[in-house]
Amino acid sequence: MKHLFVWLRREDGAFIRVGELATTDPLPGGRFESEFEYSREWQPERVGFSLDPASLPLRSSGVRFRAEQFQPPLSVFDDALPDDWGRRLLARALKLDGRGVSPAEMLLRMEGGGTGALMFTETAELPKSTSTTLATTHLSTLLAAAAKFEAGTLEPGDAFRELLEGTSRAGGARPKALVHDDTGEWLAKFPSSARDGPHDVVGLEATCLALARRSGLVVPESRLQSVGRRRVLLVRRFDVTPLRGRIHMVSLKTLCKERPGVFVQDYSALARILEKYSATPAADLLALFRHMVFNAAIGNVDDHLKNFWMLGGMSGYRLAPAFDLVPDVSGRGEHTLSFQHGFTCPTGAQLCELAKQWSVRDAAAILDEVVRAVGTFSAAARKHAVRNTRALDTVRKDIRRRLMLIGKK
Repeated sequence: MKHLFVWLRREDGAFIRVGELATTDPLPGGRFESEFEYSREWQPERVGFSLDPASLPLRSSGVRFRAEQFQPPLSVFDDALPDDWGRRLLARALKLDGRGVSPAEMLLRMEGGGTGALMFTETAELPKSTSTTLATTHLSTLLAAAAKFEAGTLEPGDAFRELLEGTSRAGGARPKALVHDDTGEWLAKFPSSARDGPHDVVGLEATCLALARRSGLVVPESRLQSVGRRRVLLVRRFDVTPLRGRIHMVSLKTLCKERPGVFVQDYSALARILEKYSATPAADLLALFRHMVFNAAIGNVDDHLKNFWMLGGMSGYRLAPAFDLVPDVSGRGEHTLSFQHGFTCPTGAQLCELAKQWSVRDAAAILDEVVRAVGTFSAAARKHAVRNTRALDTVRKDIRRRLMLIGKK
C-alpha cells in the first residue's frame, strides 16, 4: 500500500494539508485501488473547500472515498497528473531511478511542479519548497531534447534531466514545457514532427488565440518566440498567482464523472455542470456558449473534456480561460462533443436553439461577433507568419465553410 499526504498550495504560496491518499500496489495490468480522506485542518469552518464538488463533497473528517484507480470519485488526482507526453517522461525517469512506475509514484516525482495547486509527499512534514520551472533561456535545449525524445533517440544524461524537469509536469499529448521569465510563469508549446504533419500548428494556435480574444473569449496572454529556425508558443499560466501561489483546478472530465464506458457526448452536459457547480452560473454559461461557437467556427474538433477546466477556492468554482484552440488540422470534420444535432459544424439556428435551452441571451449577437472575428483568419495567419502552404489553404476553406453554416440563422 502506497500512502501519500495531499497538500494544497494556496494563492499566497503557503501550504496546507488537504488529506491523505492511499493506493494499492498496481497489478501486472496496471490496475489498483485507491482511497482518500480529508484532513481535520481542511474543513469548511477553517480554510477548506471541496477538491471536486461533484464527487468529493467536504464533510466532517473520517469519511473515506474509495475508487478503482483514479476514477470517480477520485478523478481529481488523475487531473493532477500530466497526460501522454509528461507521463511517458515520468515513467522513463522512474525506471532510471529504479522505482516502480505507477500513478502514485508519478505524483510524488512531480514534486508539486505541475499545473494546479496539489502536491503529494510521503511524510506529514510541511513541504519546504516545490520544484521550480526552468527559465525561457533554456528553450533551445528543451526544444532539441524534446525532438530527440519524440524520435526515441534521447539518451539519459544532462539533456534528459533538463527535459524531465522542464516538461514532465506539463499536461497534454504534445511536447511542451513549464518555464518562467521575469514576467511570470508560462506554458511553452513546441512543434511536433510526429504530430504536426504539414501544418504549422504552433503558428495556427497563436492565430486562434488572437481570434478568440477578438471573439470575446477569455484566453491567456500568449506570444510566439523564435528559437533558432523554429518557433515556440508561450501561453501565460492561469493557475499561478502574482504571489507565485497556485489556484486549484478540476477538469470537466472529472466534474462530469467520465470514466471507461461512461462518456460525455455533448456540450449541454457541460452546461448542466456549470449550472450546478459554478459560483456564477449565468456568466460561465455565457462563456461556455461563446467558446462552443468559436470551436465550431474555427474547426477546433479536439474539444474533449480535458480541454475545459474550472478554477476553485473558498469563493467557489469558475470556468477557466479557454485554451488549446487549434483548427481541424486532422481533417476529420467531426467534433469530440456534439452540438445536440450532431458532431459536425452546426448552423446558426441550431446554436441559437441551444442558447435558449441554456438561458443564454443575445445569441445572435454572439454569433455575429465570432463570425466577424474568425472571418479575419487569413489576415491573422499572415500576421503570425503561419507558413502559407497547401495545408493552410485547406484550413482556410474549412473555416469559410463553417462560417457560412453559422451564418444561417
